[in-house]
Amino acid sequence: MRNILLPVLLLLYAESLFSQEYTVFLNGNPQIQKIADKNSAVYKKNKSLKSIAELPFWDDFSENKIYPDTSLWTDNQVYINRTLSVNPPSLGVATLDAVNSAGQVYDYANYNEPFFADTLTSKPVNLNYPGNNTIFLSFFYQPQGIGDAPETGDSLLLEFYAPEENKWNTVWAAAGSPNKDFELVMIQINDSKYLKSGFQFRFKNIASFGTSTYPSLATNCDFWNIDYVYLNKDRNINDTVFHDIAFTSPLHSLLSNYEAVPWEHFKTTTSQTLNNNIDISFRNNDDVMRLIDSLNFSMKDLTGTSGEQYWKAGTYTPSPFSDYGVILSGQPFVFSYNNADTSDFLLTAEIITDSYDSVKNNKVSYVQKFKDYYSYDDGSAEAGYGIYGNGTKYGQVALKYSPLKSGYLTGVDMYFTQAFQNGSQKYFWIYIWEAGQDGKPGDTIKTFEGIKPEYENEINKFHKYIFDEPVLIEGDFFIGWTQTTEDKLNIGFDFNTDNSAKAFYNISGEWQQSSETGSLMIRPVFGDIAGNIEYNEKKTLTVYPNPVKDIVKLNFNRSPGKTYYLQVFDIQGKLIYSNDNFKQDYFYAGNMKNGIYFIKITNNNSKMFTAKFVKQ
Repeated sequence: MRNILLPVLLLLYAESLFSQEYTVFLNGNPQIQKIADKNSAVYKKNKSLKSIAELPFWDDFSENKIYPDTSLWTDNQVYINRTLSVNPPSLGVATLDAVNSAGQVYDYANYNEPFFADTLTSKPVNLNYPGNNTIFLSFFYQPQGIGDAPETGDSLLLEFYAPEENKWNTVWAAAGSPNKDFELVMIQINDSKYLKSGFQFRFKNIASFGTSTYPSLATNCDFWNIDYVYLNKDRNINDTVFHDIAFTSPLHSLLSNYEAVPWEHFKTTTSQTLNNNIDISFRNNDDVMRLIDSLNFSMKDLTGTSGEQYWKAGTYTPSPFSDYGVILSGQPFVFSYNNADTSDFLLTAEIITDSYDSVKNNKVSYVQKFKDYYSYDDGSAEAGYGIYGNGTKYGQVALKYSPLKSGYLTGVDMYFTQAFQNGSQKYFWIYIWEAGQDGKPGDTIKTFEGIKPEYENEINKFHKYIFDEPVLIEGDFFIGWTQTTEDKLNIGFDFNTDNSAKAFYNISGEWQQSSETGSLMIRPVFGDIAGNIEYNEKKTLTVYPNPVKDIVKLNFNRSPGKTYYLQVFDIQGKLIYSNDNFKQDYFYAGNMKNGIYFIKITNNNSKMFTAKFVKQ
């Protein structure tokens, strides 16, 4: 995904007099690298992009890549994905939205003004067939999918390039609309100015933001999905049938309640954790009944500890133009134990059918991950979640986890989506709560202050916040945040898995269950901490006197020869004072306003000390 996220629901602006929880589409996709003049250096250096492609030209975007195939396309602004469409002809689509190849809203975008956004441009194609009336370009398109719906003023455009005129011409356009089924478009190419070697075609979209009233809501928007792009000769207007059987949905976790769990935790409770079903779906895009000789599954231990396992799930005869969902009970795979800290297993499903059937979209894989964290999300963010509006300052969001065994919580992985012009870059506090008897967050276990959203330069890559000291967890708990402003933080939100029953928010003093269908992308990280009591004692920071008037005295375990970095934050997380070479055991706070402050001390060996004091 591109750091992919949900739509900007502008109609909610009118409701800003009260607070609410809210999802918006992702601002960007950081993994897709920035390109100059809409062409990355990688693409410019690829000599194959300048070569002439011969017919047929075909792409169903079924390969599990983020970028368009460089053997077919010359730019990399669109996002190739398996999560943003609804009922596609085959698994994998190209998505056009409002962010560039660097995963950021285009820098020339403005509020209240439509702007050209993504482009998907074909390589030069040899159409040197003078007078030929059998050349057609066809494709399927879908507005919105599970992303943001393009408004009627937004558009998807198709342009043709006339080589001798050196000119692009618009030949087709679709106005924005809410989600609908994929629609097939057939366009004949018989104008002599296009029947040349060096012909190209490209898709473009026009996107738009709303007002600047709430900058943290201005995120990625106006999604279009494209699939089954086919250019060839010897076609006619009725050549609309594709003799193809294809998977239409990805594989999912083999765990019953999680997408991922820590390997050390899984090994203690295997029987309680596995899901006995495997769900898979495929479609017969042909106009005749087809035969699937075999639906095969395999699982490979990527650590190499055990051999590959196989399972045949029978034969199928799908009817014409039919979608099939198959639930296979009693999956037979065994996860072999090893002494590694983490383990990954590659699950693969494959359709075995006629030789003329496309092979690329007949295979789908999923990596079952056992790392050091628990996860509800599938790693793909389709939106950004948060609470915003009047009264949400100091509002809270919490996500419940039920670990398989007791252990030390050492940090949390969080995925944040970006807003236009960093509108959601606000400080917050990480909170850990006990689970109350009512199933909602109870007493606070631990807080970590002075935290700010961090964006990783890779698609769907989480940022790891390491705690200054581990927290012992011995049962159900909640982890989340308290915000310091009324702006939306835009935590990643996965629409493909639903764990809303485990998510709660607190604005008015009472916890309420989330009404947003999906999963918050917050992953608690566990680790085995040897000698934990000694570890905590060494990292203790004492502040005295407390409250203070002017001089703040500090006592902590300094390591000889280390350089220490002191930071002081106010209650909203704003940095008030810093010293990057802190050598004393005190600092002056006489010029600070009365209130609560937080101290963070780190050294060049990543050791961290935190404490709180009151200025009066």
